[in-house]
Amino acid sequence: MSSAWRRRAFLAPIVLLVLLSLAELAPRLSALQLANPDASRAEALRAALAAVPADGVALVDIDADLGTYPEVRPAVRAALDQLVRRGVRIAVVSFSAEGRAIASAELDRMQRLAPAAPLLDLGFRSGAEAGLVRSVRSIVPEGVGGAVAAEIRRRGGGLAAFDAALLIGGGEIGPRAWVEQVRTRVPQLQMVAIAPSVLQPELEPYRASGQLKALLATVRDDVAYVSAVGGWSAPRPGVAPVSGREPSALAILLGMLVAIGVLVEALAGHLLGPVGSPASRGQEER
Repeated sequence: MSSAWRRRAFLAPIVLLVLLSLAELAPRLSALQLANPDASRAEALRAALAAVPADGVALVDIDADLGTYPEVRPAVRAALDQLVRRGVRIAVVSFSAEGRAIASAELDRMQRLAPAAPLLDLGFRSGAEAGLVRSVRSIVPEGVGGAVAAEIRRRGGGLAAFDAALLIGGGEIGPRAWVEQVRTRVPQLQMVAIAPSVLQPELEPYRASGQLKALLATVRDDVAYVSAVGGWSAPRPGVAPVSGREPSALAILLGMLVAIGVLVEALAGHLLGPVGSPASRGQEER
């Protein structure tokens, strides 16, 4: 085995672990983050949700699809967190099967993070756009109780009962369907939306015309919004942290440095052999 090959074999795992350490730290360094010179769309969503009264009721329509939801998930969770922190009563509904699966997971997560938050699960409404139109007059299913349901019924029971609607798009039923089917029927309902970038061309005209009060439909706008309001990991008074949170970058780096030390010791003994003077090595060879 040549000395050059030994040096390469010795250094390769060390270089790999150093690169992994840098890759873990790089996204957390502000100097390496992609700046967004235009934060107006993120600010519009933040302001729209901040305008919902603390004793108000917000409707969250989750009709994303499983393929594109990872793109918008951080912004969605930050928006839900913004509402929860202010004590706004939240009702969650879906008009698609995929949206319902995602909504169930997000409701479970919110209930674990903020068990005292006033949340209402309106479930899945069948009929696609026809079901959406029916919800204009009545959205709370029979038999559903609780303080949030009672408040919605007190306000009339339909979509006009809500102070704002947060629309999470991505599937067949999304912000466009809400603008087309609900806007003309409930013009006073303030609608804001978060959607994947693939829907940005068809939704941007609704934002520009004011039919959507705010719209996030690009990754850069999502990042700007999450940076502005903070995500679920931000400390919140009265909300216990979730067990099993992501370890810090420092802990990961320290673990990798320990692994490097172990590899150095193991490879030094395996590849370099016993260390001694040339004379002693010559005697051993004889």
